[in-house]
Amino acid sequence: MDVGLITALLERWRPETHTFHLPFGEATISLQDVSILTGLPVDGDPVTGVDPALTIPEWQALCLRLLGFEPDAHFFDHSRLRIECLDDRYRHFHIADDAPEEMVQQYVRGQVLRLLGGVLLPDTSSNKMKLMFLPLLEDLDFARRLSWGSAVLACLYRAMCRGAYADQSEIGGYLVLLQIWVWERMPTISPLRRQLLEMPSEQQDPDVPFRLDGPLGYRWNVAFNVHHVSTRVARVYRCQLDTLVDTSRRFLWEPYTDGILAILPQMCTVGHDIWTARVPLICFDVVEWHLPDRVLRQFGQTQGIPEQFDTSQGLHRIDRRGRARIDWRIRHAQYIDIWDARRDHIVHGDPILRGRSYTDDYMAWFFSITVRVIGQSQYAVSGYEGESSTVRLLTDSVSDLVLDTRRALSTTDEDERIQILREMERTGSGALRAIGVDPHTCAPWYGAVRTPDMSYTPSPYASHMPSPHIPHMSSFDAAQMPPSFHPQMAASSSSYIPQMPSPGTSWPHEYDTFFSGPSVYPDERVERVSQSVDDPTASVIPEQHDQQISSTDIGEELSQQEQPARTFLRRSKRPWAPRRPCGT
Repeated sequence: MDVGLITALLERWRPETHTFHLPFGEATISLQDVSILTGLPVDGDPVTGVDPALTIPEWQALCLRLLGFEPDAHFFDHSRLRIECLDDRYRHFHIADDAPEEMVQQYVRGQVLRLLGGVLLPDTSSNKMKLMFLPLLEDLDFARRLSWGSAVLACLYRAMCRGAYADQSEIGGYLVLLQIWVWERMPTISPLRRQLLEMPSEQQDPDVPFRLDGPLGYRWNVAFNVHHVSTRVARVYRCQLDTLVDTSRRFLWEPYTDGILAILPQMCTVGHDIWTARVPLICFDVVEWHLPDRVLRQFGQTQGIPEQFDTSQGLHRIDRRGRARIDWRIRHAQYIDIWDARRDHIVHGDPILRGRSYTDDYMAWFFSITVRVIGQSQYAVSGYEGESSTVRLLTDSVSDLVLDTRRALSTTDEDERIQILREMERTGSGALRAIGVDPHTCAPWYGAVRTPDMSYTPSPYASHMPSPHIPHMSSFDAAQMPPSFHPQMAASSSSYIPQMPSPGTSWPHEYDTFFSGPSVYPDERVERVSQSVDDPTASVIPEQHDQQISSTDIGEELSQQEQPARTFLRRSKRPWAPRRPCGT
């Protein structure tokens, strides 16, 4: 398990909407990912029932009846059983061909319970499993009809919602699914596989359609070549996510192509019609919402501004503590009714046309409610600095532009050429945003200074100026500025008035709630001030070049900001903590 990758992802997880906030929009693990990557059934009855509160002798009797053996009392911890108990039981246990049916069913229950409690639905103990799932396995036909996939996703959502807060240092849930989800969608982060299990072998009969032996996630069960990617370093992953751009070579919105779906076993596509259902996911006390309307691009649909949603904190606080023998079917009856009518809650969006995957107002809305840059490499006095990923981003972007240019020149289809040009525009805009340049004016964000009369002027400290083909900012009409640069200026018709505080004077207090964001140029000595919720795309204020910054000054400045106690698992400072609300 790559702890650094999990840490960097949790810094971008939003507990209110169950989505990751990437620099170009929201993304999440959906029911589609669970079905295709794990093969678990997602279409079925919810995993819930009465929470048994049995004594240790009663649990021993139940295990003897359903599992065929009676664990020693020291293996129990109230309603949990130590995993090593089942490991010792089945390490050298074999089923004979002529074994009675009851023994076969007991063996199956034990293996399924080990899989559920130790892999798919683990808690933070890492060595104990919950026995509340055992009564559900008494009738294996009934257990087969349950939606185990939605239960796994619900518990993973809950684990990430808790792990996203800075005071947490442990996490449960099926983290293997989270890691494979990243590898499938982010090619620049995923390691190289030494074997390609999804390719037919030479011994494959050409007349027999090729199919994988298991779900798609099984192809990652091979040896890796990690010489070209970083592993287990949270700061590296944080920088890579900060510079992630919306291109097909950096992030795959739809990694499951028709060719991949064609070779998957049938169990991976059962229930595909509910992959976009906006429903609650249920697993006993856990209820978490599945919101595909916020990630329509993952289903080949145009993303618009989603409706407001904010997961109730009261729902997150519900757990099994102090609720022995409670019937969760009655407690969560309202959510179970919605799940039972899941086909009535399917989300439909407009198809993507000519490469335009989101509406015009979506990005302006998203930038107003998110934090795009998490890393703060300008405060690091030692260790890794994030310049190499910026160089790699620019190199990859230029390579993509060259390849797309060749495609555009070679095609004769006008619609295809327009789609390629749109993709080129997204590639260039994403790269410019990542390095701190406004893609609409091609001028750096920190090269403009807002004056109290709501006008802008070029900064004398900015080394980059607009090209001769772009109007200078002093004559650039405010109505042409994108809303993401400053929403109030979009409706204005005034021009940029060149006004600048004289060197050596202090900045007006009006700037304190406007300028924010880390410097994208490591050599710049900058002063970071408070974050502006109204305008999170604002830049930073360069200090005078003769001013020195020491590590002591940096520590004092950081102590004045809102800094969480530690990061997930790494126990270090977190750049930012979850703030509410973000779903509006």
